[in-house]
Amino acid sequence: MSKSVVIVNVAYYQPGTKKMACNYNHIRYIATKPEADRGDAGSFRVGDEDYPIERGTAAGHVKYAAERPGSSGLFGPEGEPVPDWQEIGSKLTRHNLPVWRVIVSLRQDDAERLGLVEREKWQAAIENGVNNAITAMHLDPDHARWVAAFHRKEGHPHCHVVIWEEEHGAARRQGYLEPGERKGVFRSFAREVFREERDRLTAEKTAIRDAIRELAGNDISKVTEFMREVQMARLEARALTGANPKMLPVLTPGREDELGGRLLDLARVMPGKGRIALAYMPEEVKEKARETADWLLKQPSFRQSTERYRELARQLASHYTMQPGALDEAARKAYEDIRDRLAQEVLKGAAAIQKHLELLEPTISPVVEEDAAEEKALILVTGQASERHLIPRHIVYVTSEESAQRLWRSVCRGVNRAYRGEKPEAPVIKPQLKDELQKEIIERLKELAETMPDQQGKPGLAYLPEDLQKKARDLAMLLLNREELQGRFGELNNSNPDKTTRLLEYIADQAVARAYDLLPREVPDIEMVLHPRRQMEAAAKLLAARADLIKGDYAEIYWTVGTIYRAMTRLEAPPEIVREAAVRFGRQAGLNEDKIAEVIANEISRMEELARKCEEQGLSAPRHISRDAWQRLTENLGLEEHDLLYPWFGIKRPGPEDKQKQELREQLNVRLVEERIIPALTAIREAGDRPDDPRELRWTMATMTSTMKALGVDEAGREEILRSWCRRAGVKITEARLLDVLDRVTIGQDDLWLGKRSWDRLMAKLGIDEAPPSPWDVNIPRQMVRNTGITHDVWKAAWRALERERTRAEAQALLATERDLERRRRRAREERREMGMP
Repeated sequence: MSKSVVIVNVAYYQPGTKKMACNYNHIRYIATKPEADRGDAGSFRVGDEDYPIERGTAAGHVKYAAERPGSSGLFGPEGEPVPDWQEIGSKLTRHNLPVWRVIVSLRQDDAERLGLVEREKWQAAIENGVNNAITAMHLDPDHARWVAAFHRKEGHPHCHVVIWEEEHGAARRQGYLEPGERKGVFRSFAREVFREERDRLTAEKTAIRDAIRELAGNDISKVTEFMREVQMARLEARALTGANPKMLPVLTPGREDELGGRLLDLARVMPGKGRIALAYMPEEVKEKARETADWLLKQPSFRQSTERYRELARQLASHYTMQPGALDEAARKAYEDIRDRLAQEVLKGAAAIQKHLELLEPTISPVVEEDAAEEKALILVTGQASERHLIPRHIVYVTSEESAQRLWRSVCRGVNRAYRGEKPEAPVIKPQLKDELQKEIIERLKELAETMPDQQGKPGLAYLPEDLQKKARDLAMLLLNREELQGRFGELNNSNPDKTTRLLEYIADQAVARAYDLLPREVPDIEMVLHPRRQMEAAAKLLAARADLIKGDYAEIYWTVGTIYRAMTRLEAPPEIVREAAVRFGRQAGLNEDKIAEVIANEISRMEELARKCEEQGLSAPRHISRDAWQRLTENLGLEEHDLLYPWFGIKRPGPEDKQKQELREQLNVRLVEERIIPALTAIREAGDRPDDPRELRWTMATMTSTMKALGVDEAGREEILRSWCRRAGVKITEARLLDVLDRVTIGQDDLWLGKRSWDRLMAKLGIDEAPPSPWDVNIPRQMVRNTGITHDVWKAAWRALERERTRAEAQALLATERDLERRRRRAREERREMGMP
């Protein structure tokens, strides 16, 4: 075995006194990286007992070896989850059957020749080898288990494999392998190590043999010529693409920390937007990226390939000139070329750090779909509406008929409210929707919904492209000019054009919302939070509500009395105030005391039944009312949307991923730089542009407002700046949507900050060309960068880029030499023919 290119070493642990420490620590050895081994050897726990890891023992040795640089971590059969070394190690400490350890090792030059320089190649070879080895060892394939790890050891890369059988159903009780079994294990792994090369050589040999038979026959000169063409074709291919790189050098902890620090420094000065290309970077960024590339090329493991590349550049240039200055210039240009190629990989790594930082930023003004949360609960517990049972339970769906009725009701209520503001004694027009008009509304809403981009949170007219805004306004104008409304709308337009403009924008905004209703959407897991100021204002408005617009419409009166009671309850008003608000409105609407008591009793029963059914299904009972119900209530009370603002905001509940981000976020050192605050606020205050893409408008407004809060601007200041920006930038947004942006930030978290990418994005959306620096200084601990794997990715990409260019240059040099030789041979043949020689 020792004379073979591949070495397979097999050992085993038989159950005994020290087998627990040996098994656990061997798994730790092959799986983990070097940081964990600094300090005492430590111990591991099994059940209620601690087992020490003794230095100078096999356990201590494998622990050390496991944590040295170069371990790839555990892998197992393809398609199964990545094994957890602690879980496997703890399991094997309690294992009462043999555990076999196999090491499959190659010399580095052989591994590079065979293409076994990365974990992926080794994993494929090991998995096939293990399957055959299990048979050679006479283990039960159904109960045999294994894990492995690739160690990128300079000089002799190798894989550690651990094999065992589950105790129930095991076919073998002794670990000793007969010579024939050991030979079978060796053959199993050796066969897989050489499989690709063997297949390639076999195919190549067959192809060459067939070509020789077809082209050459018995003419040896043709055979020689054909083989030269094959060799030249190989060289030309390598000259274009390069060859497989050598073994990736080990990235030691010290070098990893140094590289991580350099990438962090670069990430801090890199632009947060635009193409990640060295040629387009500012001079400061280019300089730092090239400095890091220089540092990489001077590392001991990179230096040899770098010098070889420069030497090859001189060699290639020597085919055209022998002047020392020209050769030196060729070597210098070659070095600068490879340095810039590595600098490009360095830039990508710094950009990845920026992106990682952006993911860790607190969510700025989270916008979630909150409208349908109460509807979701109602659907789940009652199954209302004929179409709803046909869709998944977590999806909210509104029928097209419902959407059309909601829109028409908003139109009629809006015209009534505006017209009676001018003529209080005018009769109220009731929203009766005829079939013909309903069909037309449905058709227009569907056309709008089919082309509407995805919306986050409550949709708004201002957040749509101009062509869709026009469609929504056209629909609004169509409805406002209906025969039953046309006269009043025309009078309003003549007497108060500003009022009709606001009414048109409001109806268009409602058309967008009703079109969005036609798109089934999933309601996320959110928590509805009461806005303190809106809570008090809403309770006061409901307590003073008037019933002028719905007098005589008893169905709507009953609904409104019950909804006022439910709304006041969920606004957390005292019980006596809740009842007073409902009773007062019912009396104004013309209901007697008995009927009012009946409506309230029915509403209480309804809320109790909903809470009971939610509890049965493991749901939280709603503590708010839906936006659609709130809007209907607002319209019935004769109020505009911004007069009775929706008092709840939806905040997404944190999931496991969010909690993990929060833990990482706590490791960051985020500092607000005082001297940068005024320039940042000045830039925001003076901005006058808006995003080209309307879908970015919501993010821009929310982020701008949240940033102002984080920089210490009070509510009144934020409102003044946002309104001024909307006027300068030409942002047409309803009053209610504007107030939603301003008020949402007041219930957000206090640790708001923007990373460089988000800050640059905000400045770009506001049209600020010469943007001030971000007011936050964010330091990422090097340990966090190391954990992301970014430094290893840059190290690997830089090595591959260097090796690709080196192998290309080697092939180009050989190709140039061969072509020189061919030209000389051709001239020699021509000279012989001229001299009459054969």
